[in-house]
Amino acid sequence: MSVYGFRPIDGLSEYYNFSYSFNILSVFTAVTAVYSIFSFGITLKMCHFYIKNRNGPVMKNGLRPDVFRLFLLMQVWNDFHVFLDFLVVRIPLTSIFTSYCAESKPELLLKILSLLFTGCVYSSHLLTLAFCVQRVLLLYSIEYQKDIISKIFDITSPILIIIGHSLGVPHFLATSSCFQMGEPFPFGSIVITASRRDMPTYAIIYVVCTNVMIILIIATTALMFAKLQQKRKMSSELHQKYNSKAEKTLTATMVLILLPVVMPAILSIVDIFAYFLYPYLFLFRCICLDARAHVVSCYFYFTHPIFKKSTPSYKIGCESGNK
Repeated sequence: MSVYGFRPIDGLSEYYNFSYSFNILSVFTAVTAVYSIFSFGITLKMCHFYIKNRNGPVMKNGLRPDVFRLFLLMQVWNDFHVFLDFLVVRIPLTSIFTSYCAESKPELLLKILSLLFTGCVYSSHLLTLAFCVQRVLLLYSIEYQKDIISKIFDITSPILIIIGHSLGVPHFLATSSCFQMGEPFPFGSIVITASRRDMPTYAIIYVVCTNVMIILIIATTALMFAKLQQKRKMSSELHQKYNSKAEKTLTATMVLILLPVVMPAILSIVDIFAYFLYPYLFLFRCICLDARAHVVSCYFYFTHPIFKKSTPSYKIGCESGNK
């Protein structure tokens, strides 16, 4: 987790009497909050759908429960990531809490927010990587191996979440504060984070681990595309119709996951080698984070055939299976 601003504001008298005024950053925060609430509702609807149908015929004939389960875990933690981003980045950027943070500096609250936010960053990356790896393994495996893969990911997914949040502990132990953002952000625009000076080695580890996970996500996505292309080619050679609807949705979902994931890698490199560019790219990072959480959830929900209100193909499949 990088230090976005140049200096902590706690104890600086020029921030004590700072007065908030409505600004463009407040508009940005309000707009992103509106569509985020809508997307959170979509994720909750998918969770309810899974709980209601996890053992039913719709799931058995439409989407592997283990794939859907891991997808939901990934999206829930991506939504947590966005929610915490409002608390530590977007709302503080509006400067509404600047005066309070400078005068009071609620140390424990800031430490908890830094701990939770960093843990969500790691967990969302790990779950995204797990989802990509699971898709590739299922594509390359033979039928009897699929249940083994399912059990492995049922065990490892909670472990990955625990590991991800454990990696946020150094942020709780370090000094957390409100940091003034650099230009072009106005005076009073702050973010909440831990001081990198307290943990220089950890900052390097964070950058390395994040970028390694992103590279692995890209690699697994490439493997998936190679396998899908091979399956399409075989179907064409055998003059068989390739079942594409559900497969296209999952494929496009992985593409939508991939594009926003690359942005943190770019920002982490800019943060080290060209920090003067960092603030200019910072709000674009928020948009990419939203795309990763919201566009993926909405696209999956509105395009996958399993969520269609009329599902005659599933009913026909069940009826023919009962005869």
